[in-house]
Amino acid sequence: MFHKRKNNTLNRKEKLSKRRGRLLFSDSGFTFVEVMVALAVLSLGIVIIFKGFIVSLDRMNYLTNRLYATTLLDNRITAIERMLRVYETLPFELNRKEKLNVGAKEIEFRQRMNISEVEDFADVFELDLSLLWDSGGKEMILSRSAYISDFEYFK
Repeated sequence: MFHKRKNNTLNRKEKLSKRRGRLLFSDSGFTFVEVMVALAVLSLGIVIIFKGFIVSLDRMNYLTNRLYATTLLDNRITAIERMLRVYETLPFELNRKEKLNVGAKEIEFRQRMNISEVEDFADVFELDLSLLWDSGGKEMILSRSAYISDFEYFK
């Protein structure tokens, strides 16, 4: 009996070592299909990241142009108001173009202006000023309205 146990114990050890050998040195790995699916998922993730990056660059470009246009509009409204107060005249050049270097690009801002008198008030004018520019094949527009007059405020 003792002899059978010893033989039985050896068989168990041999079986365990064979299993370990099969697990360590087995030919099971990634199949071609699994590798291709992993590459497809990775590629899709990279494309989504780059798309988000490009969209954010376009948005930043638009906001930079809009910031320049806002500053330009504010400066023009102030200049027109100053011209009315100092020279008591309104500008004759209603449609004007101006090129500015915005980053590495030169942007042409086109101005549209409409000045009209306010009916019930003497020497008060309504100024509608718009700037247009091209950005990414689209025409962008930014408008402001202001009331201007040639009288001074009393302190």
